[in-house]
Amino acid sequence: MKKLLIALLLVILALGGAAYYFLGNINAIVKEQIETHGSNALQTSVKVGSVNIKLLDGFGEITGFSIANPKGYSAESALGFDTVRLDIGTENITEMPIIIEEILIDSVSTLYELNAQGKGNLNTLLDQISSQSATQKSDANEPADKSSDKSDIRLVVKKLVVKDTRLVLDLTALGQERYDETLPTFEIQNIGGSNGLPPEELGQAISKTMLDKIIKQAKKKQEQKLTAKAKEKLMEELDGKGGEKLKGLLNSFGN
Repeated sequence: MKKLLIALLLVILALGGAAYYFLGNINAIVKEQIETHGSNALQTSVKVGSVNIKLLDGFGEITGFSIANPKGYSAESALGFDTVRLDIGTENITEMPIIIEEILIDSVSTLYELNAQGKGNLNTLLDQISSQSATQKSDANEPADKSSDKSDIRLVVKKLVVKDTRLVLDLTALGQERYDETLPTFEIQNIGGSNGLPPEELGQAISKTMLDKIIKQAKKKQEQKLTAKAKEKLMEELDGKGGEKLKGLLNSFGN
């Protein structure tokens, strides 16, 4: 009986040591996971400046987050975030799924760059995430390797808020200009559903929904700029032909 108690005490101490190690290194672990899984999913370099997570306080902050442009585009970053703040639910922190009440991504810098074929860099990133997700689903259908147990951690994000997005719209490859714009704040609700998603799948889901939203907003800005440019060119041509009545009609449509 004494030997059993000693063995049990050793197990408790070992588990306590593992928990202490994890909590003491959680920031480095999260940073490594974001950079590794993010780079794999996007098939380009993902970097993080620093991570500060306090699980017991329900607080998390990630700074200096950047995603490199995919191959075939400029050397600039495709996306960059000054600060990502996490509000982590602490009521049932030991139960699954773990609830992240809100992720706030503030001061986003985004480059929407079109190549000579008219393909956008953010569209390419979105395609690469979808390709990676399809590969993972294919692998998941294969017989499981019992020697490598996957983590059963699942996460739910109740609300994702993206605000103050600064957009650089680069149309120079199409013979147009480069524009600086500001995109409206948007929210995404309930990522991960009721059962939650593994961390890697959640990251892919967040990236896909964010990119999709930003691409739609950037395309709207692109259409506005190209329409304004076409109108400006037509007005210049009418100036040389004395088309005052037609110019007045075009101006009335623009108001």
